[in-house]
Amino acid sequence: MTATTEPAPGPAYRPASPWHAGAALLVAMLASFAPLVLWVLGPIAESAGLSSPPRPTSPDGLPPLSSPFMMAQMMLGQILSLGITWVAAGWRGARASTLQLAPPQTGWLQAAGLGVLLVVLILPLEILFYRLAGLGLFSDSGWLLEGLRSPLWWGVVIVAVVLAPLWEEITFRGFLLSALAQTRLGFWPAATISSLLWTFLHWGYTWPGLASVFLAGMGLSWIMQRTASMRAVVVAHGVINAFSLTVISLFAP
Repeated sequence: MTATTEPAPGPAYRPASPWHAGAALLVAMLASFAPLVLWVLGPIAESAGLSSPPRPTSPDGLPPLSSPFMMAQMMLGQILSLGITWVAAGWRGARASTLQLAPPQTGWLQAAGLGVLLVVLILPLEILFYRLAGLGLFSDSGWLLEGLRSPLWWGVVIVAVVLAPLWEEITFRGFLLSALAQTRLGFWPAATISSLLWTFLHWGYTWPGLASVFLAGMGLSWIMQRTASMRAVVVAHGVINAFSLTVISLFAP
């Protein structure tokens, strides 16, 4: 009689956080809105002649990332947000479990492949949303486009492909999702709430843009449930943003 060997099951997502849901929600909101404090530096810099008023390039008035001051402001804001969540997640020494940092972490190529999968699944819906709304596919991209076509294009890449995936995933698919998912809500209601809150960060977008962001949030939540790996969602998010920047740079009018 020969024994059969079944493949080892993949890592199971187990939410574990010392934070109660309400307190975790407050921390996530603090991390999200703390960078607004830096915006008060704008008028000060303008009065000192260090910066000129940014020229809005989209209907919502989002400033372009083509000036060194705006770029520095954006980067510092993202680093501040990441720092707040990182410190909070370390309470009671629970950072690894709260943020799903424990091994085994998903391999880099597999994580990138999951990001490509989300692009393939979401892009057709995104195109459909913009067509239904009668809007151009790049309606929400003006503030990025000007930065991409400026000497500071490398800064836009860092902001969108490195810093945004890091702080947003650690905050929403890591810190907040862990606290919510361990309540009676369970995983998917918790993922829906965290994805909605993450979508609100993009409040200046049109409704097709917001819908696309929400779908991406749910897709990234699925990756977290499937892999229990912070690396997986950060890399997948980075791949999605890198694809978006490439398409904007090459095809936006």
